[in-house]
Amino acid sequence: MTIWEKMQKVDRRILYAILVVCVCVGLFFPTTIPTDPDPSSKSFYAEVMKLEKGSTVIIQTDWTNSTRGESMGHFENLMRLMMHGDHKFVFYSAADPAAPQVARTVLARIVAERKGQGLREYKVGEDYIDLGFFPNAEATNTTMGSNLRSVWANRKSKTPTGGEVDVWQTPVLKDVKNIGDVDMMIVVTASASIDVAIQRLAQKVPITAMVTGVTGPGVLPFYQSGQVKGLAIGLKGVYDVEYMMVNGINDVEVEGKKVVEWDKVGKVDRVNEGTTFSRGRAYYGTLHVALVLLILAVVMGNVAMFASRRRKGDAV
Repeated sequence: MTIWEKMQKVDRRILYAILVVCVCVGLFFPTTIPTDPDPSSKSFYAEVMKLEKGSTVIIQTDWTNSTRGESMGHFENLMRLMMHGDHKFVFYSAADPAAPQVARTVLARIVAERKGQGLREYKVGEDYIDLGFFPNAEATNTTMGSNLRSVWANRKSKTPTGGEVDVWQTPVLKDVKNIGDVDMMIVVTASASIDVAIQRLAQKVPITAMVTGVTGPGVLPFYQSGQVKGLAIGLKGVYDVEYMMVNGINDVEVEGKKVVEWDKVGKVDRVNEGTTFSRGRAYYGTLHVALVLLILAVVMGNVAMFASRRRKGDAV
């Protein structure tokens, strides 16, 4: 049996085993890969970082565990940016009843992470509000644009002491009368719910978004037209934001050259506290390893196939 025939007869379980080992190594030993963040990612980071300290932000979080590979990293980065800026925020879902719970889980983990690092602990009812699930994105976003108080009427928020209070009596929303009083709306999604939010609210509040790689191409035209002020797409977007959290934009320099350069803005500060590189760094390198293995397997398989056919032809 020739080497080409042996290559074609390799047990697929061996290939899977190699893939598992390489992926696990990548996850446990993450590598920083120099990159130039996408312009849409730079816009997202710059827009969020230029919010004044203590700004009020609406977060529509419509992702679930089915897209956690991308969306969880997005939401983790967003929570770290919100807390770094001491921003007050409300979050809700208008796409999936399971979405608020996965957001709560991530939020609780980031709060615990910061507490362990000696940073200020975010508290429900004082720094953020959990509004839960709204079953109709169209009706919810439309009403938010015309009468924000009515769409969130009778919603309660927990307090740090374990009680409940009307959301409009909390420090988060006490100065908000309508959506024009909100500084930014950020949509984290894997679905077309972002389209509804843009169509109904883009003229009333600045919108930025963090979306999956599949959803991204459909949202890019909104970014290019200016209806979305910033956009982080897929796993690359997760890594881009983390990379800028470490290096800023036109900020950190290595050997006299800025790590992240962009002529559209001036200096945008890096995040100088807490966790910065995290899930994106672990997953991004691992994705490259998996893709390299895939390409090598395809190339080797095709080379072996053509060599085997040529050998049979010569034999005839």
